[in-house]
Amino acid sequence: MRRHPGIGSYERDRMPGAIRRVSPASTIHRIIDIDPQVLVDQGKRLVLLDVDNTLLPWKSKEIPPDVAAWVERGRELGLQHCILSNTRHPERLEDLAGRLGIPFERAKFKPSREMYVAALERFHVKPEQAVMVGDQLFTDVLGANRSGIDAIWVQRLDRREFLGTKLFSRTLERLVGMMLSRWFVSADGQGTRSFLKSRVLGQLIRFAIVGAVCTVVDLGLHFWLLGRAQWGGMPLSHAIGGWVIDTLGLSWPKDPGHLIDAAWIPTKVGPVALAILTSYLLNFAWTFRDEKAKPSALQAGRFYLVALVGLLISTLVSFGIKRALTGSFERDFALASLVGMVAGFLWNFNGQRIFTFGAHRKP
Repeated sequence: MRRHPGIGSYERDRMPGAIRRVSPASTIHRIIDIDPQVLVDQGKRLVLLDVDNTLLPWKSKEIPPDVAAWVERGRELGLQHCILSNTRHPERLEDLAGRLGIPFERAKFKPSREMYVAALERFHVKPEQAVMVGDQLFTDVLGANRSGIDAIWVQRLDRREFLGTKLFSRTLERLVGMMLSRWFVSADGQGTRSFLKSRVLGQLIRFAIVGAVCTVVDLGLHFWLLGRAQWGGMPLSHAIGGWVIDTLGLSWPKDPGHLIDAAWIPTKVGPVALAILTSYLLNFAWTFRDEKAKPSALQAGRFYLVALVGLLISTLVSFGIKRALTGSFERDFALASLVGMVAGFLWNFNGQRIFTFGAHRKP
């Protein structure tokens, strides 16, 4: 199923509160498909706009003529417009806003309410008199909902976008979008596939089961190496940690906590190597199974590449969390590993599904 359902609306009054927070009021293919007259008839006075992949493609500086004409049509009907952006390139934002002839608000990352509230105050309108138009559920839509503003979810203009958005936010967005399909009312009568019948969901569940098995292998062995294994009459983690501190010339004291921190990454290598091998075999044979496909060195190489990048992400995240915590070893280990595991899981599912096994997926 596509990430974006097409043209339609959501029965938000029937949704549980948690899912309603990330649900748009309606969906559309492109911003120009929104009829400004309909917005006016609905009592809207202010249109809040995202920039990249909503008004124009990511990083582009060329405003599509039909988008400029759409803004002008709304202005003629009495609508006011305001761009909301957390861009790190204010010069581009100022140029685009100037050429469109509309103001902008630039503040904290969405879904912070700051920009939304500032825009409402700037134009002296109530939340129900505004509408947000954007291509992302967890920034544009969630921020609007938190501010009491209706949101229209548009299909992104271009597949190119910030890497973090593509790998993490879009993966969650695809899954939440399938959940939202239960309350989606399609304008063309085609509807959407049920979340429970989605092929992607089946792959996700199998991938998660495989991940759970491999996590037991990884974390169990890692925990044993860090907290239970002995070497030369002393904890293995102390021996490895002391060697790391001496070799790298670190100024860390050699107390148990710092020795474990120093040994964290070296003792992760063996468990992860075994877990990756187990994961590849299970995912090839079960999660992304294709009777026409055969294992290949290229596919295995891709799997290991994605997994190793996922390992780096997971390890760095877990290490950073562990360093920030000051509780018991068992509690800190569990929390740090959990956060790192979630970050690694999102990368791995997306990467393996698209990059490693994508060539064998059925359309």
